[in-house]
Amino acid sequence: MLAQDLRPEEIFRRDRATGFPLFGSQRLLITGVPTLQRFGNDLRTIMGQRTSATVMTRLGYDTGLAAAMALADMYEFDSPEEWLKSFKVLLPATGMAVERDSQIHFDPENKTLRYTGIWEKSFEAQVWSMFTEGISDKPVCHVLSGIVSGFFTAILGKDVLVHELSCKAQGHDYCTFEARPMEEWGEDPLKIHEPLDEDWLNDEIHRLQKELKQSREVLEKRDQELQRLKTGPEKNRHGIVFRSPEMGKIVELAEIAAPSNSTVLVQGESGTGKELVARFIHKASQRGDEPFVAINCAAIPHTLIESELFGHLKGSFTDARADKKGLLVEAGQGTIFMDEVGELGMEVQAKLLRALQQREVRPLGGLKTVPIQARIIAAANQDLREMVDRGAFRQDLFYRLSVFPLLIPPLRQRREDILILARHFLSRLDPSHPGFTPEVVRRMQAYHWPGNIRELENCVEYAYILSRQEPIHMRHLPISMAEKPRDIFDELAGDFPTPKELVRRYAQHVLQHTEGNKTQAARLMGVSPVTLWRYLNQGAET
Repeated sequence: MLAQDLRPEEIFRRDRATGFPLFGSQRLLITGVPTLQRFGNDLRTIMGQRTSATVMTRLGYDTGLAAAMALADMYEFDSPEEWLKSFKVLLPATGMAVERDSQIHFDPENKTLRYTGIWEKSFEAQVWSMFTEGISDKPVCHVLSGIVSGFFTAILGKDVLVHELSCKAQGHDYCTFEARPMEEWGEDPLKIHEPLDEDWLNDEIHRLQKELKQSREVLEKRDQELQRLKTGPEKNRHGIVFRSPEMGKIVELAEIAAPSNSTVLVQGESGTGKELVARFIHKASQRGDEPFVAINCAAIPHTLIESELFGHLKGSFTDARADKKGLLVEAGQGTIFMDEVGELGMEVQAKLLRALQQREVRPLGGLKTVPIQARIIAAANQDLREMVDRGAFRQDLFYRLSVFPLLIPPLRQRREDILILARHFLSRLDPSHPGFTPEVVRRMQAYHWPGNIRELENCVEYAYILSRQEPIHMRHLPISMAEKPRDIFDELAGDFPTPKELVRRYAQHVLQHTEGNKTQAARLMGVSPVTLWRYLNQGAET
């Protein structure tokens, strides 16, 4: 999950049983700015400015800690930095403020952080301006500073303090802030540290910090190469929606191949989008305005496939009542896409090979050849090279078709694309739909999608029909997504993986069982969250 993929309307929801508003599994209370203003005035009157600021900061600090961990339970962030950035996305939905012009320098390995930015429309500064006369001599955004401090502390793994540098309540145009680890605040950190370290702040905060430390370490150990590979906003090129570097490489290769006339062989499992890639190549080529003719070789009876591809003359067989051009000719100067080419019989393979070599076809019953100008893009969900080895596919035709091969990875190997594809399909059905609950997002990203993109699209449509106009919950998903594999050992070890790979697969299986809850998964496996993280990303030590 990338921070930019967060949608507050999917995070904040209502408990169907009680009607209570929820943030993840946490119950929320709704109050108004005037109420908070009166509360702040009472605190200042009873406790004084300094102590009331401490109370408000603690209130924010607790809230920030809880919010950070609630988000980590709801979503699997791609890196600690994405978890950190999620606060900016979440902040406006809380009504606290709007953050802009953020600058982040973050090193989770060395636990260093410097985060600066601007708060606009801070509710605390607004309260001061509305209900207090005069200019404040100090910044007043104590709750907001505390929230950010607690949120960042949960992620970094050590105390972070947000210092409000200037405040609108002081007469400035907006509020500015800076977040750093406590020890980096210069020669006199105690003055800044004091609001979070008063003697009367009970041990519950420290207990919570200790409990959260294990979860923080999990995200801090993310593979650095994974972070490097993650791209920014999703891309949509001629209908191909993707974010993963794996799919990005396929699109890049397709763009390179498009201007040429070379034959392209697109291979991949069913439902991975082979025809979509073929159409992309066609649109990106100089043939883009010419016809794109698609034929599924597996869907045409063997007795008719020759006539469909090469054409026939009247009377060449019983039902040939008129001359017919084959699809290779009908495509003109466009592109013909031959899907499931591995289903062609040997005799047709021989004729197709000649057509590709000579760039001409001879219709059934004819004596003269007809030139073909179309470009050929073939596709197969079978391993054609393996078929060649066992004599089920002509080797010479394989080499002729695979001048420029493309292998599309299955959806389970490019999980970055799952959520953006699901939202793409949902927006096509209903742009105003409220979206997916975090539980559904987690399930979709953990599911293995044997039917790939086609199965995902069908799943989204099924869930959309059941959900009507409410967010899509687990109960709206197809039953197949909740089914357990019949033979888990065969699924985990059927291809005789290495010990490291076997442990990684088992860890993924346990994590799927716990609906993505890493703390619970680590407890079931009898290991620490850090060890679980190592299993998932680097394999077990041998």
